[in-house]
Amino acid sequence: MPAVAVQNGPGVYVGFQAGQASSSNDRIERDDLSFSPRAGYQFNKQLGVEIFSTSLSFIEVGYSFNRNEPAHPEEHYGIAVTGAIPLGERFNLTGRAGIGRTKMHAVGFGKDDYSETDPSIGGGMRYNFNQHWAITAEAMRFTKTKVTVISTGFRYQF
Repeated sequence: MPAVAVQNGPGVYVGFQAGQASSSNDRIERDDLSFSPRAGYQFNKQLGVEIFSTSLSFIEVGYSFNRNEPAHPEEHYGIAVTGAIPLGERFNLTGRAGIGRTKMHAVGFGKDDYSETDPSIGGGMRYNFNQHWAITAEAMRFTKTKVTVISTGFRYQF
């Protein structure tokens, strides 16, 4: 019997990542968890597009009623082009480049929340158990707000 290839081919997929976010801003601490639901379309084995949301619930350090307190990132919604380099029948190196909006939570007295346009880049790996299920691990960076998310999760391709 011929072996069945397990690479993800064309089709719609959904996924979920859970991990930890950190920031280069010394005014906020790393949060406990970051969650990221995703949905996308895989054009071929190497190229896809994805919409995603990532929670970034940071805890403010040294909160005061100073009007100059910096806002901190709360969540991000975006779209990304995804790529994969197969390293065998089941294992892929992955990459992403995207753009989205990061909701900034204002902590200073009398300030309002606002959103920033925030590019994102990332890389990771995916292990395909079969044609539908895969486990993923990834590092993603939101470049304008200087947030890094390290996460792992799963992906289901229809």
